[in-house]
Amino acid sequence: MDCFSEALLSEKTDKIPDDDDWFAPLIGDWDCDYYDEPEKGHKRHVVGEWIFRRILEGTGVQDVFIFPSRSTKVTDPQPDGEYGTSLRMFNKKNGCYDVVYTCETCMKRLTFRKDGSRLVGQVLDEENAFWVFSDMTPDQFHWQNILVREDGTKELVCEIFGKRIG
Repeated sequence: MDCFSEALLSEKTDKIPDDDDWFAPLIGDWDCDYYDEPEKGHKRHVVGEWIFRRILEGTGVQDVFIFPSRSTKVTDPQPDGEYGTSLRMFNKKNGCYDVVYTCETCMKRLTFRKDGSRLVGQVLDEENAFWVFSDMTPDQFHWQNILVREDGTKELVCEIFGKRIG
């Protein structure tokens, strides 16, 4: 392993208490199905992959978001495909995760809090935008990008269903 990978990647440590290790179920490699409706009446399905690892002596979790997947990008190219990464660092003082997501076209900052069995991320510069992880089991998860309108109704922008590889 090279110096960068050795410094970045890590195993679990005591830096995040077990009760606050909310993203632990996601550590690993996932095949994913992404769904959205970029044009009204035109539903789209994209096969992707999402890879999660512990980083920086166990102080956080980083992911690599790959849509379309490396194995399908030639056969099913997506002009708006997205390759990005998130850094999730546990904030002991506030009891939440501070998150930054970045890709070629944007950078977003979020704060994730636990809501029962769901992890709810508020997009900081978009007060009505939320990213939600739910239905997390050892072998699957559900992710949603949700907009809450002024009247309280929710609009599902897109969603992902992940299945663990291996």
